[in-house]
Amino acid sequence: MNCYFFVPGFSEKYRTGGLMVIKDVAGIVEKKSEYCSKFVTTHESCTDALSPEQACREANSDSLFFVTWGPLVSAHIKLIRKNIPDARIIYYAQSFGWNIKVPPRIPIICVSRFVMSQWALYAPENYCAYIAPPLHSIFKMTNQTRDIDVLIHKRKQNSYCLNHLLPALQKENLNIEIIDEWISQENFAALLNRTKVFLYATELHKAGLFRRLPGEGFGLPALEALACGAIVGSNLLGGVTDFLTPGENCIKLQNGDLHSDVTSIRDAAHAFAVNEKAAHEIAEEYSFNAASEKWTRALGTLSKM
Repeated sequence: MNCYFFVPGFSEKYRTGGLMVIKDVAGIVEKKSEYCSKFVTTHESCTDALSPEQACREANSDSLFFVTWGPLVSAHIKLIRKNIPDARIIYYAQSFGWNIKVPPRIPIICVSRFVMSQWALYAPENYCAYIAPPLHSIFKMTNQTRDIDVLIHKRKQNSYCLNHLLPALQKENLNIEIIDEWISQENFAALLNRTKVFLYATELHKAGLFRRLPGEGFGLPALEALACGAIVGSNLLGGVTDFLTPGENCIKLQNGDLHSDVTSIRDAAHAFAVNEKAAHEIAEEYSFNAASEKWTRALGTLSKM
């Protein structure tokens, strides 16, 4: 059975965490003997991908179409249905908003319980399920020396974190590492294994020209930090609430109470001790094997619908 994953393209213009997640899902599906994953690019030509016209020509009644790209989901559904009116389509929802209209017969597989709750509200007639993005095995503890007190990746962080909290922390006796560019997963995992506190205080998530949503769909970097044994400092917006718990693996940032936030982060860094058991458990819970089992069950259920 051919499974077609619709994405805009693979060039640097479209390089995001969301695209990496879709590649991983396609890889999981590909490993199942009865499925063959193929990518379809709608906004640029790629040597390793099909055009929508090519995909629609070779598809048959058993084929599955996966639409995934928030701003383009509705357009992709219309394009597929125009060519194959009775096409079997799955929406893998990494967010909500974007003025997406999902017809009732299209199942929605959600990356987080946060996203699933929104789609259950706005698309009550659709089948919904929850399958988190798989966590790469590279994100695991390697028992390195924790010489970085605070690590922050500037991308997606809110203005309070960047313009107030970070400067205040830099006045403390803390070793702070700042990432301000796209880095490889290998380099990111190595940094996380040297880190005590990883800051992840996101902006309200953009979902269209004028709309802001209460947090992004999942927050994979925060999960990767936990698997590497770090504590996460977060404002707890969006899908991170699936796996972050203040007092256990997370510092709840107040987004305004600067003295309290600085004190909490400084104290956590100074008193840091790795919870190996918790890191191993989170890595297992979100592993490729766990995701594969969930996709097997979901695809089995959908095949009977």
